[in-house]
Amino acid sequence: MADEDRTGDHRTLSEHDTDRILYSDGLRRLGGVTQVVAVGEISLFHTRLTHTLKVAQISRRLAEHLEREHRQTARKPRDADAPASGATETTGATEGPDELDALGGLDPSVAEAAGLAHDLGHPPFGHVGEEALNECCEAAGLDGFEGNAQTFRVITKLLRAGDYDTPGLDLTPRTLNAVIKYPRLRPPGEEGAGYKWNAYPTEKQAFDVARATSPCPGQSLKAAIMDWADDITYAVHDVEDFVRAGRIRLDRLLNDSEEMEKFLRSAGAKIRERKPSFDIERAGPAFAEVAESFLSDATQYRGSIQDLAEMQESSRVLINRYVSAATLGTLEEPIAVAQSYKDEIALFKQLTWYYVIHNPALATMQEGQKVIVSELFKKLTAWLKDAIEAGEHYRLPLRLLDLWYLTESEDGRSAYPRAKRADARRARAVADYISSLTEAQVVDLYNRVSGRTGQSVLDPWMGY
Repeated sequence: MADEDRTGDHRTLSEHDTDRILYSDGLRRLGGVTQVVAVGEISLFHTRLTHTLKVAQISRRLAEHLEREHRQTARKPRDADAPASGATETTGATEGPDELDALGGLDPSVAEAAGLAHDLGHPPFGHVGEEALNECCEAAGLDGFEGNAQTFRVITKLLRAGDYDTPGLDLTPRTLNAVIKYPRLRPPGEEGAGYKWNAYPTEKQAFDVARATSPCPGQSLKAAIMDWADDITYAVHDVEDFVRAGRIRLDRLLNDSEEMEKFLRSAGAKIRERKPSFDIERAGPAFAEVAESFLSDATQYRGSIQDLAEMQESSRVLINRYVSAATLGTLEEPIAVAQSYKDEIALFKQLTWYYVIHNPALATMQEGQKVIVSELFKKLTAWLKDAIEAGEHYRLPLRLLDLWYLTESEDGRSAYPRAKRADARRARAVADYISSLTEAQVVDLYNRVSGRTGQSVLDPWMGY
């Protein structure tokens, strides 16, 4: 790393970025945000924070694995009959010691920073909260609310690294680009929560600067690493949670062919909604074989030390399997993973959907959570409008007021629609505010503004 890429305390700029994210209020908040079930349901369930820490760790290990593989490949003597340079005949991937340079280089600290930052915009109550905020923002004339786009707004504008006048965490463009899983803004006319994008029009300038650092037309190499690490963590650790909680019965799945067939049929249909080419006839038997090979020792989890050791060993082996499966790819697909491994991950992720998320016990709670977020949004936007017009801004939560003023002065403010400019600004400020809270804070605030009893004027969290 060149001297100009180091800070005054001898950290590299990417190490500096990693530390800023690690010490931010935004990361700390994730300890109070859902991964799959509500925070506090059972103390051993992953929260969005523990999920994030593991994504960051696996991102770094993936980057280190790819670096080692590259060095070993570069040291191998070239076969006399092989082409001297250029692309291979079968894959189109660039060979030789410049392969990493062609993909934009690889810094494990940037991959780790991306893993730490990737869910900072994730709102309370997970995807249910995201859907509710998206509907509210669309109704106000905005392009909606999306967790990845909110993450980009959080790290470029909303958080602070100690300097009030510098918006965001002042991260390097390389790190910002590594956070971009979906390198696009939302196309005009595209509505609903199913489409993924990574920046609002108000952050287009920062988005363009970040994207200019990558030679890849899609995800950068570091973003692809973070994305695969996210998939691994989601697949392995969520399954581990619900096996331990008794919600995913591996013994029944692995020993009852009818149960396995029902799961594969349901999971295949769900995956094909987004990936029509998914072939369950090919992927299903392979998944069953992998599940039997790696999870058979963890089927009967009763909570003993031996059960825990077997569950941890199964998780370790699976993580190693999927980290080792990644190799350097092409500009269009910076890391290459065989389709069979992608299919396995997709089906492991569906275990949580099939046995937990589609369960009515969780669905009823999610319906209530969506009501809370939607109603709180309406009440806060109405209160913000009335308080500003009446000159009673001092009655508003200070962070909400700050976010309202930000929409007036921020770079990119011209992107707010002219026809409904005030409504759009209020909606963005309120969405920023709600998505900066923990789930306990959202419920408490909803009860306060709805006139429910039990709150105290001395509760300190609004000033936190």
